[in-house]
Amino acid sequence: MNCKRPLYFLYLFLLLLSSCQNNSTPARPERQILRTCLVDISTLDPRKGVDMPTQGVVRMLFSGLAYLDQNLVPKLDLASSYRVSEDYKTYTFFIRDCQWSDGSPITAQDFEETWKTALTPAYSCANTNLFFFIKNAKKAYLGTISIDQVGIRCLDDKTLVVELEKPNPHFLSVLINSVFSPVHKSLRYGKVNYHHLVSSGPFRLKKYLLQNQIILEKNSHYWDAENIRLEELDYFIIKDQATALLMFEKGEVDWLGDPLIKISADAIPDLQSKGLLHWVQGAGTHWLFFNTKKFPYNNANIRKALSLAIDRQKILHDILHFDQPSPPLGLIPKILKKEKWHPWFQDNDINSAKEYFSKGLKELGITAKQFPVITIQYATNTLWAKVLQAIQQMWIDNLGVHVNNEGTDLAIFAHKFSNQEFDIARNGWLMQYDDAVNLLDIFKFKNTQPNFTGWENPEYIQHTEAIRSCSEEEKWEHIEAAEKIFFEEMPSIPLVDTAALYLEQPYVKGVRVNYLFQIDFRWASIE
Repeated sequence: MNCKRPLYFLYLFLLLLSSCQNNSTPARPERQILRTCLVDISTLDPRKGVDMPTQGVVRMLFSGLAYLDQNLVPKLDLASSYRVSEDYKTYTFFIRDCQWSDGSPITAQDFEETWKTALTPAYSCANTNLFFFIKNAKKAYLGTISIDQVGIRCLDDKTLVVELEKPNPHFLSVLINSVFSPVHKSLRYGKVNYHHLVSSGPFRLKKYLLQNQIILEKNSHYWDAENIRLEELDYFIIKDQATALLMFEKGEVDWLGDPLIKISADAIPDLQSKGLLHWVQGAGTHWLFFNTKKFPYNNANIRKALSLAIDRQKILHDILHFDQPSPPLGLIPKILKKEKWHPWFQDNDINSAKEYFSKGLKELGITAKQFPVITIQYATNTLWAKVLQAIQQMWIDNLGVHVNNEGTDLAIFAHKFSNQEFDIARNGWLMQYDDAVNLLDIFKFKNTQPNFTGWENPEYIQHTEAIRSCSEEEKWEHIEAAEKIFFEEMPSIPLVDTAALYLEQPYVKGVRVNYLFQIDFRWASIE
C-alpha cells in the first residue's frame, strides 16, 4: 500500500498541472497559421468592397501599385519603380516581373482595363471619387466623354502612364487604396468565383465556406513571397461578439478585433483593467447618413434637430466605454486637426433641437403627429444595436418622434446603402488616403460614391477644390469654410470618432493596424 501512495500523488500532481495549463496562456500553434474572426464580407472584388471587414480580407488577396508600410510610408508593391513629370501631373509606373496566383503574368494592361471598368457607372464601383484625380475620369464616369479619353494608358506590358487633372505630388498615397488593385481577366467583367479566385497579393483564396469561414494560404507566386512568414490565414465568420471573445479566451483564435470584428463593449472595462486591450485612434468618424432626397430629411432644420438631440457623451462612456475626452463635433477628427480643432455645435442641446424641429415642421407644412416614422438601417452588430437603441430613445424622449432600427446582413446593407435605399443609415468612414482633406471628399459630389446622402453644395465643392493648390495655412482656412457650410446644412450626423480595439495572443507578432484601419498580416508570424 505504501508503494502505491507515491503513484497516487504523482497522478494527482499531473492532473493539477494539466488543469493549471488549461487555464493559462493558450498554447502556441505548431505551424505558421494565424486564426482570427470576421463579422462577414460583402464581396471579394477590390473595386466594390467599402466596409472595413471586407477590405481587411481583400487587401491580403489583392495588391496594387503601392501599399503603406509599418510607418505609414507608401512603398511600391506591384510597381518596381516610377517616374513623375516636373509638373506632378504625369506618373509613369514600371510593373515588376510579377504573377497572378495562377502563375500568369501581371501586366500594365491589367491595370488599365481594371481601372476603366471601375469607371463604368453600371459597375457600381466603390470609392469612385479616388479615380477623379485622373484626367477625364469624372467626365467618363458621368458619361459625357468616352472612357478612351481617360488619362490611363499602357505603353507596353510593363509601362503604365497615368495623367492627372491637377498637379499632385502625393498621388502615391492615394494609390494605397485597394480600389486601385488590378483584377484578373476572369473577374474583370463578371462575378467573383469563390471556388477559383485568381489574385495578386501576399495570400490567395484556399477555401470559402459561405457565412462560416474564409481560409487564405500563402501565395507562392507573390513577388515578395519569401518574406511572408504565415502559411495560412484563417477567418472564422462570427456574428456574435461574445462568441468571438470566448474563442479568443479559449485559445481558438490568435488575433481578434477591429477592423474585422468589434470587441464586445461589455468586455472592454475588464479587458482594459487587465491590460489586454490594444487601442489605435482612427482617422475617421461613425456617422448617421441622411438620405437628403427623401422627405422629411430634405429639410436642414429637421436634420439639425435630430443631430442636436443626441447625447454623444453618454454613448461614449456608458455604451462604448471609450476614453475619448470629447465627442466628434466636427467633420475632421481631433487626431488630424489637433490644435485647430473646435466644436461646430453643442452636444445634447435639447432646447435648440426642439427649436429646429419646430422650424422644420413649419417649413415642411406638417405637424409633429404627421411626422413619419424614422427608420435607421445598419449592418447587424450587437454593439451598434445598443448605440442605436439609445439614440432611438433619445429621439423619442426629446422630439416625440417614432423610430425603428433595422439591422440587416452586411451584404444587404451595403447594397441598400450604395443604392440610397434608406432613410438614415449608420456607417463609419475613414480617410481613404493619408490626408485630412480626403474626409471632405466624402460629401463632395452627389450621386457619386462615396457620397450616398444626395447632398451637394457648390461653395463646399469650391473650397475642397481650392485646397489642392494652396499653402498649408490656406488649406486649413478652406477646411474651416467647408466645415461651416457642412454643419449649417447637416447632411449627416457625426456620432463618435473611430477607434480600433484589438487583442492578440502573446505568441503573435507583426500584425499591424494603422489609423486608416488598414490591417496587414504580411509581416505577421507565430513566435
